[in-house]
Amino acid sequence: METVYSLSGEVPPVDVRFDEVDNAALRSGALTSGSIRHVCSVRKLSAGGAVLHVDHPVYVGQRLELELMNGTPLDGQVAWLRGSEVALRFDEKIDVFALIAHDIVSQPGERRRMPRVELTCPALIETPTGTEYVTTRDISQGGAKIDVPNRLEAETRITITLEGLHPVDGVVRWSQDNVAGIAFLPELRWQDLMIWLKERRKSGFESISARTDLGAPPPAQVPVQDEAGVQLNLAARVREGTRRWSIEVASITTRSVAFDSFAALQMGSLLWVVLPGLEGWPARIASVEGYRYNCDFTQPLHPAVLERVLGLAREARA
Repeated sequence: METVYSLSGEVPPVDVRFDEVDNAALRSGALTSGSIRHVCSVRKLSAGGAVLHVDHPVYVGQRLELELMNGTPLDGQVAWLRGSEVALRFDEKIDVFALIAHDIVSQPGERRRMPRVELTCPALIETPTGTEYVTTRDISQGGAKIDVPNRLEAETRITITLEGLHPVDGVVRWSQDNVAGIAFLPELRWQDLMIWLKERRKSGFESISARTDLGAPPPAQVPVQDEAGVQLNLAARVREGTRRWSIEVASITTRSVAFDSFAALQMGSLLWVVLPGLEGWPARIASVEGYRYNCDFTQPLHPAVLERVLGLAREARA
């Protein structure tokens, strides 16, 4: 277990998937209350707060100052406690990427490594038995932790593709129920990973995914059309594996999309649909009518995201 950086702007919540942690593997810090100073270990660090491991008593609501190894002082208030875990809510949001960059440049040039970053986003994983849609929990240069629909066997060779990042070969290092640890072969360059993560934050991809209401009832079909009711052929793109091509979207809801394409696609195929103003979103082909493909999103769009897509479509033809 190593210290994890999070792109979230909130104080990290209680982790229900908590395991015992070897504090020696975590980054050190110091907590100061008044004139008393204690050493602590940093388990998770986000823009809004931190989860720490301490060996001295604290209480919810207590004012503390956290000093990181690089000397950065962060004032905050204890938000929750669980055993030796203490969650500190910062008074002001911090720039996580600035801390990561500082951490990297402070390392010897030939041994610079980027820390593990918590990131929830969809991905495609190819195994010897087929292709599946998965979700990442975190990612580093060396690999990723993912949630999978079916248990993976250790030492299985895989290829994982995250939107905006080239397909990466890897191997399953460990697997427990529906969670697996993937090692990249070869490792990613920290420069490439940093650029990719910044793009994810810029697009709001991770926050949109986290807010999706999976329990919401299916909405009525929302055709992409102009005010006069004339259907608009919305230009978009699709990717299947390494193939990419343009499509025309006929209609879209938070849960489905229909598009016209001359490409030969199989029922059940998993695609990435790239809509205006939106990162590639995974969808599976549910039915085919001539050249029209009706697909179900594997993870519904947030209603606000759908409104943004429709708004950009109107602007494009204005």
